[in-house]
Amino acid sequence: MNAGVIVHTSQLSRMGLQQQVLKDGSQVLVRIIADKGGGRYEGSVAGARVTISSKMALKPGATFTAAISSKNGQILLTPRVQTDQNAVIKNFELSILNDEHLAAFIKSLNLPPDEMTFHLLQQMKQLGMKLEPSLLSRFHNLAIKYKGKELRAAELLMILAKKGLDFSEEEIFAFLNELSWEEKDNNNNQNDEFFLLNKANNVKESWQFLPYQISSQEEVLAQGCISVLPDEGGRLKLLNLECRWLSTDNEYLFSIEYEGGKYRRIKLNAGDSEEKTKRLANALERKLIAAGKSIKVYPEVKEMLEGTACASEDFYVFRGDV
Repeated sequence: MNAGVIVHTSQLSRMGLQQQVLKDGSQVLVRIIADKGGGRYEGSVAGARVTISSKMALKPGATFTAAISSKNGQILLTPRVQTDQNAVIKNFELSILNDEHLAAFIKSLNLPPDEMTFHLLQQMKQLGMKLEPSLLSRFHNLAIKYKGKELRAAELLMILAKKGLDFSEEEIFAFLNELSWEEKDNNNNQNDEFFLLNKANNVKESWQFLPYQISSQEEVLAQGCISVLPDEGGRLKLLNLECRWLSTDNEYLFSIEYEGGKYRRIKLNAGDSEEKTKRLANALERKLIAAGKSIKVYPEVKEMLEGTACASEDFYVFRGDV
């Protein structure tokens, strides 16, 4: 049985700073998000939300990796693992936005074309949220108040919006301190200390945060935070680990990406030394191979992995639409 899956391409786009181009043989992730009835589904192709029409019933939560190829003026998405389904995209035309076009797009939303706006867009995309210029504008104006923590505050504001939670400006400040182990009011006991964190974690959708300490004989050796992001099916999508070794003030960042609940790759950073980061990545990959785990480990710059690592998100521009 051969079932055609049509992706309505007016919604598919890519906008990115990384110079990647989808072409014949490129691999993309296709995901079915929701059944809209009448053979129509909400889905995701290469991270962009689209409407999909299918003659065959599709199950929400289903994912598969597909290779792109062209045939008779159409783009065919062929699952890497053979199934009885093919995804067809008509009139496929992909282009990369340069910085000038990126700024023009942001300006078209009546937003300032700065790093903060782009970071908010990246966090919104990572969370699978719909583009809301009014929300972006409000969070932009609010995040810039958190001097020295603007980008982290932007991430947190978007995550709380995804969870449907409202926090005051003062509570956002306190929440940022909870995640970074900064000094808190000595009058607070340990049960009160993480009240805001527990409130956010009680909503299971989206990011969950676990600040931790490593101690020996009552001496704190290291502090950090483990953060996990589930996909729509509740399976692990991303796990980030931040660790700051107090005696040397060295910071280590790890981001483990998952696909279909299975680990896909690891990105890491070991501080300002590019050579040190490369050595750690190579050493970790060798350890994993020795343990029977075939997983690629990539050195990455610090800015791409901080916070939720949403700085790694890119965007799709398709036929001029974003």
